[in-house]
Amino acid sequence: MLCFAATCVGTIYDYLLSYPAPYPLLSLPVMLGALGGLGLLAGPAGLLWLNLRRDPCQGDPAQRPMDRGFIALLLLAAATGLLLLALRDSAAMSLLLAVHLGVVTGLFLTLPYGKFAHGVFRAAALLKYSIEKRQPGNLQLKPD
Repeated sequence: MLCFAATCVGTIYDYLLSYPAPYPLLSLPVMLGALGGLGLLAGPAGLLWLNLRRDPCQGDPAQRPMDRGFIALLLLAAATGLLLLALRDSAAMSLLLAVHLGVVTGLFLTLPYGKFAHGVFRAAALLKYSIEKRQPGNLQLKPD
């Protein structure tokens, strides 16, 4: 969420305030992105450690490559983002930006095919249930 907030603040700075990137190190988008990137390194690293130590009887072995691929994409997104921040004044910045945006695009393109999509579907189901609960009975079922 911090990385998303950094992107939103950067968009507001650029389009609404006409303050284009790159931003100073102590600016809000950079601090939010750096904190989010550090969290995004720590969280998936812990998930990968737990995934590697998990009892093979737990979970579906066929899902392991997809699980670890998703974790790897999260780690790569964080690592390339932080590397981009660290080397933003170097000649490699444009190449690093292309690599980072490619990793982030790959992450978002694969989201519907992994377990992460469950969160979206679950939220949609809860929203639908909440809406249906407030509406009068449309089915007009008779009591047993």
